[in-house]
Amino acid sequence: MKAAICDDEKEIRDLIEGAVREVSGEIQTEVYEDAAGILDPSFDADILFLDIQMPKISGMEAAARLRASGRKTVIVFVTALEEEVFNAFDVGAFNFIVKPFTESRLKDVIRKAVKQSEEQKLTEDILKEKTPGESCRSITVKSGGANTNVTLSDVVYAEIFDRRIILHMTGGNVIEYYGRISDLEKIAGRDFYRVHRAYLINLGYVKSYDSRTVRMHDAAIPVARGKYPELIKAYMSYHTRRERL
Repeated sequence: MKAAICDDEKEIRDLIEGAVREVSGEIQTEVYEDAAGILDPSFDADILFLDIQMPKISGMEAAARLRASGRKTVIVFVTALEEEVFNAFDVGAFNFIVKPFTESRLKDVIRKAVKQSEEQKLTEDILKEKTPGESCRSITVKSGGANTNVTLSDVVYAEIFDRRIILHMTGGNVIEYYGRISDLEKIAGRDFYRVHRAYLINLGYVKSYDSRTVRMHDAAIPVARGKYPELIKAYMSYHTRRERL
């Protein structure tokens, strides 16, 4: 595995490089003072620690160019301005570190980025072996006295009310059954995210979101307090996975 570090501050480059080596001695590292090097056609790092504020080409612009070229690199933004990270999902970033950061925070993000890169490679290997029909996951529920097969990719969002799970489907259809939304959450997998104790959303149908609301087609779903940062990560991770398909 190879990790690249792009930051115009040598102190930050050295700090990240040292932490990467402490986390795993098997990771090769390469450093860049500006974004020109990572935009070279030969660039092939698995993980990229990328400063947002840099002269000439900003980290956000460089990330957009990498994605436009088809690169699947796991991107971790490094920035002094926390508000900058809210644009990160546009370029499929995996995580971010806000300067100044602690050594423990840095190593935690490095471990997560390594795990994400390993999962990406594993997923790519699995997808190569899959037949087209294997990606169409479904569940069978008892609704209206009949067993109904539900294709999960057609579920826009699910909500629970009075022990009944209500599935809001594409096309406006609604399917109701008795069950626990926590069980559905486990079955649905990473393409879904529990934004609220009563709501489970399909990340593929998100139109827009902020710290209080996620908009899904004609519905506005509340975001529970404290869930917003994880929602951003889940949304970015979802689109990173979609780019590989």
